[in-house]
Amino acid sequence: MNFSAIKLLTFILVIFPGLAVSNTQEAQSNENLVVLESNSDVPNFSTPTIYASFNDNLKSEFTKAVEREFNAASKRAGISVAVYTKDKLWVYSQGIADSTTEMTINTPILIGSTSKTLVSSLILMQIEQGLYNIDSSLESVLSGHPDYSTFDKNIINPKVTIEELLSMRSGLPNYNDNRKGISGLFKSSSWKPSQNIQLNNSPYIKPGVFNYNDTNLALLGLIAEYHGGNDLYSLYKETFFDKLDLALVPLSNSIIRMDPAMPYDNLRPWAEGFGNVIEAAPFTFEYWIKGQSRMRWACCWLVSTPANLSRWGYELYSSKGNAIPVSVRNKLLNSMKGNSVTFQGTRQKYGYFVTERMFTLPSSRTITTYGHPGGGGGYSTLLRYSPELDLAIAILVNSPLKFQGSCKKYDPRTCIAKSIFTAYSKQ
Repeated sequence: MNFSAIKLLTFILVIFPGLAVSNTQEAQSNENLVVLESNSDVPNFSTPTIYASFNDNLKSEFTKAVEREFNAASKRAGISVAVYTKDKLWVYSQGIADSTTEMTINTPILIGSTSKTLVSSLILMQIEQGLYNIDSSLESVLSGHPDYSTFDKNIINPKVTIEELLSMRSGLPNYNDNRKGISGLFKSSSWKPSQNIQLNNSPYIKPGVFNYNDTNLALLGLIAEYHGGNDLYSLYKETFFDKLDLALVPLSNSIIRMDPAMPYDNLRPWAEGFGNVIEAAPFTFEYWIKGQSRMRWACCWLVSTPANLSRWGYELYSSKGNAIPVSVRNKLLNSMKGNSVTFQGTRQKYGYFVTERMFTLPSSRTITTYGHPGGGGGYSTLLRYSPELDLAIAILVNSPLKFQGSCKKYDPRTCIAKSIFTAYSKQ
């Protein structure tokens, strides 16, 4: 979801005070929105100390890679980075989380669309369990859901398959395009995920052409919950987070007491220049979270730290990882076979919410990397794993950094990742 859409949504909330609902009302009306209320539910975002360190030379090179790009950025707030390989972890942070707080390695940050990597992993695990097949149609896996009958079948193609949803080739419309419908959604005193799908108002087209949109994610989230018998976050916890000891949580008002990073971006229409969006806008962070937790459900709603995200990337993509069985990992990585697509301004292969991107290092060595970016709303994320180096990198930023980095070829996050991969390849 792009930032201009987010600003419109939150501005609507301010103009129409009646759109706000109490936390109690929302919790009662939406069983799918997980709210962490007790202290025992609050995740521990402290960076683990059980891992060994990289050697001093590498740590110095990693630090230089981050500082070189971040310090050259004219519009920046804070950045937090982690590099992980089996039993080794490096973390670093710089800048500010908000106007009064420095960014730390333990500051939780919205990871945006990198959350999609959890959706595809869970769906493939359910397929492995025999709950349905990769070529199962939407109607065959979701027709028993109580909200399925509310979907217009001229808009939501009942014949679209799980694979077409996973690969962003479903031909379905994007609910984020319905601005009027979105404003109406925020007026509602209650909400559930199926309402995002009901926002679509244009007919589907023939599946097969890559089109990045979050209707696919909302449908897959409903499928996962329906067949998993639990809410999406609980399924993540029981399938991945608990066994891997990872802290990733949904966006909710409970995040506020964890001192998260605030979003920084262009301040229009409330002020001029670049800065803290929440401070400039005529609404609170609680207000912002309430709206975004609805619109970002499944697709881009998780909050975490680079230490957790880099470990997730490693456990997911590495042959030494434990997130998913080998058979599931093979399906995930083989999903990128075929022609490249244009995604985020560059040609790369796009599979089941995973991209394959090649980097040519200064030594002329070419390495493969897997992962998925995230962004929007004053945040940006990069997750990349290289199988040749067996190294995962997670970069979380509370600003977009949507401009050419000092390396002159990529955005600053990608410049940092390439420099870190280069330094590690020389050891």
